[in-house]
Amino acid sequence: MANYGNNDPEIINNPIVEVALQAKENDNFYFKNNSEEQYIGLYHKHEDGTLMIGRGVLGVNHELISDEIIFQKFGYQDLQQTRERVSDIFYKIWFQSNTLSDNELFSLQTTIRDGKKQTGREEDEPLVFYKKDRNTLESRKDLQGDIFEDMCQYIFDNDIVELDDLFSIEVSQGPVFDGEDVFIYTMNFDTDRFKIVIAQKIGTTFTDILNLSQLTKPKFGNKIDPNKASEILDTNIFELLPNQTTRQDRINDFFREFDTLIGPTPSFQDVDDDGIGEQATNYETDEQSRISYENQINAYITRLISQSEGNTNNQGKTLEDMRNRLNTYLGDVDNVIQELPDTRPEYENTSNGFLKIRKPNQAIILKSPTNNELEFQKNNSYLTDGFTITMWVRFVDKQSSGTLFNFGNPNEVDGKGFRLETNITQDSNDKYRRTIRLVVKDDLIRDNHYGYKLSNGNVGLNRITGRDLVSRGNSNFNPVFRFPTRAHNIYPEIPTDNLNEWYFICATYNPQVVEEIEESELSSNTQYWLNHIDENGEVVANSGLGAKCKVEVISKSDLLRARGYKIDDLTIDIDSEDGEILEDNDIDIPLDDEEPPFNVDEAEDIDPLNNPSETQEEETSDVEPMPSNPPAGFNPMTGNFMQGALSPQGQWEWNGVSMTWVAVETQEEETEEETQEEETIEQPDTDVPDNVRNFGAGGGRY
Repeated sequence: MANYGNNDPEIINNPIVEVALQAKENDNFYFKNNSEEQYIGLYHKHEDGTLMIGRGVLGVNHELISDEIIFQKFGYQDLQQTRERVSDIFYKIWFQSNTLSDNELFSLQTTIRDGKKQTGREEDEPLVFYKKDRNTLESRKDLQGDIFEDMCQYIFDNDIVELDDLFSIEVSQGPVFDGEDVFIYTMNFDTDRFKIVIAQKIGTTFTDILNLSQLTKPKFGNKIDPNKASEILDTNIFELLPNQTTRQDRINDFFREFDTLIGPTPSFQDVDDDGIGEQATNYETDEQSRISYENQINAYITRLISQSEGNTNNQGKTLEDMRNRLNTYLGDVDNVIQELPDTRPEYENTSNGFLKIRKPNQAIILKSPTNNELEFQKNNSYLTDGFTITMWVRFVDKQSSGTLFNFGNPNEVDGKGFRLETNITQDSNDKYRRTIRLVVKDDLIRDNHYGYKLSNGNVGLNRITGRDLVSRGNSNFNPVFRFPTRAHNIYPEIPTDNLNEWYFICATYNPQVVEEIEESELSSNTQYWLNHIDENGEVVANSGLGAKCKVEVISKSDLLRARGYKIDDLTIDIDSEDGEILEDNDIDIPLDDEEPPFNVDEAEDIDPLNNPSETQEEETSDVEPMPSNPPAGFNPMTGNFMQGALSPQGQWEWNGVSMTWVAVETQEEETEEETQEEETIEQPDTDVPDNVRNFGAGGGRY
């Protein structure tokens, strides 16, 4: 590449006048030494018009290396463009070869005289300019002749783009005219291929020359005649500007135009009965009135994006596009949640009183007045007809486990009956989890499990359902304690983070339900075990499939909200018959059929020393707390279940699964119990056992 920093005086003074020019593909720049090789990139221009590759340095002289010189090819779109190009070259060569005086220039220009265009004008006559040189008065005569036309056609047909070196002017002397010498100027193309006479000079006056009306020379002067100026110039100057529109004017115009172009609102039909129309009834008529359908003079803006898919001119210009864009500006309007006043009524607790249970070994014992079987015992009605246990419960701590309701002991080999219990376990994050479990002994041990998919992918139903205590006694122990960190995934759970909340528990045993203990794709589906999934996998009210035992729980807050009440504080204080204020930390059972806002603590494991009330004083000191651990020596892996082991004070017995209360009573308690039994027997209205309250319950129906 050329040495752009070289200012060698031997190099011709031809400095760089333009730098950092860009040659693009459509500019058609090619190398001078190889006219077929196109150049794309930076180039610079020298004073003499030479173009060279490279950025260049302004004002620097350097050697002109031929391999780095480029030129621009000009193609021809039509013959008319060729004529214009040749005309430009004629004028260029002419002025490079001749210098004209003012009089000579006037004699060649066109003016309007007597309503006609004429060649030659005086200084005070108007000068006629033409858009193109070949359209001037004289050019039309000279450049549209046969020779000029043939030359242009030849250049066009052969696509000759490098023309500058192919033209030259020849001057020859003609015969003397009126004593004046005559000189003839001829334009020679491609070494006498075409010759055109472009001018003739007689003496000092040019005749028959190409019109030069496009050119004029400026005159400089500093003398102004005020009188002449006042005849032409108006001294009263006004600002001739159109009325300027304000921003508000533009906004007003926009909305007026928009109202004109938006078109009529379509008619919509409500097809899903939700009160809102979502289907246009005049869709086709509306679509045909839009600009995307046909560019009519009265067409409206396209409404939907889908209607503009076949019309690229209107894509992104639909009302739907506009709506989507406007949404980004109106987040503070669309996303505002309006706070409505809460007009729901506040629920007020109602109750006629409580039966207070003060000690863990106190409970309600259901007996027949005649010491015969209760109705649900006769012919094992609870197993053949089923039963339901309902109760309201509020747990006052998060660590106590025990029995809520039981009949017999279903966990013994020769046992029978059922048991509704609550258990506390800790998950892998040491969070306390309270679960509710209904256990029923029919031919097997049944409970209200949900099924559970273990971490290895096995459901493991044989580990939580269908126990045969005779053949599999050693392996039958409570799944809650076999899987303590996962028990809340197997059984219904009651939260332990709100000890003021009441819960309604509904425990049901339905012997008609088909309970499959074989694993299937539904084995880990909670709704299946709750009898809500049929054999086709459809959700139904009662499928007759799943677990025979079912426990469902709802909080008092959720129940009241569902009934339209506003929930506040659930704590209650009610006067007892002796005027004592009953508080929520007492164990109370309501005596009426209203929704009972009472508290049930588990009878098997409450330590009155850790949960004293204002009436529980020294009289509770003889009660042994339920042991929190199995007896020493308990090892289910070796088959040593330590069944029958007693606690240190003999008030609790280990049955191989859990601790059960042993009815160890003081003499005072025995007397109280006998009195209670006598009072029960003396009551005349005792022939309907369903009216007897169950332990910790707000009424039971068997």
